[in-house]
Amino acid sequence: MPTPITPGKIMRRSLDGMQSLEYFAYVPCHGQRSNRVIISVHGISRNAEQHLSGFAAQAESYGAVMLAPLFPKESFPFYQRLGSSVNLERSDLAFDQILQDASEWLTIRPDPLHIFGFSGGGQFTHRYAMFYPKRVARMVLGAPGWYTFPNPELQYPLGLRSSDLWPRLKFSPARFLKVASLVMVGEEDDIRDEDLNTSRRIDASQGLNRFERGERWVNAMRSLARAFNVPSDFRFEPVAKASHAYESYLSHPPFSEQVFSFLFGQTP
Repeated sequence: MPTPITPGKIMRRSLDGMQSLEYFAYVPCHGQRSNRVIISVHGISRNAEQHLSGFAAQAESYGAVMLAPLFPKESFPFYQRLGSSVNLERSDLAFDQILQDASEWLTIRPDPLHIFGFSGGGQFTHRYAMFYPKRVARMVLGAPGWYTFPNPELQYPLGLRSSDLWPRLKFSPARFLKVASLVMVGEEDDIRDEDLNTSRRIDASQGLNRFERGERWVNAMRSLARAFNVPSDFRFEPVAKASHAYESYLSHPPFSEQVFSFLFGQTP
């Protein structure tokens, strides 16, 4: 039986009855404007539904359909990296299935994608954009724990070089550098908590906390864009009074509006 579409309500949908592949969707009460679709990707708390409830007012204001994939830990323990290897737990392929299903169910065209990802979702988002730069128009990364740097000498997911787990990778910096990107990190998100990857290698190359790592990644992408002579838009914005709790971002009123205005390149 088809899932009914109820505007103004967060809807949960399973693909072909499979509990391991689900997503949430929101259709604004007054309909979609200008084919606007925003995808929001959760962190390791997997609070996909909260992402849509927190952005509901902006979705109504902008006339944007919202989608939020759910990556269960049992099925996608390494969704942030797009999978544990090229053949296992591929969250990017699951994500594509979700987008295809949403396109048919809601009669929408998500491409080119406008994506927000928080924490682990920010990791997923920028790596997805590096893999599929033609599919992503703009992205906002909310405090990822660590990044794939545009370094061809480091193996993926630290850098762009192939490995035994990820053979024959072919990235195109000239393309992924064109994806407009905003990194937002809380001013108080400088704590090395238990969820942060604190390996010595990442500490040395990326920084000791999410704030430092976000700044370094943006600077690295800007530098590479200059080297390739590619027009780019990489920004870093602190979020006042925010820690790493997602609720602390939502409690800062300008945050949600900044996400939407950047992703759609304009105000309502």
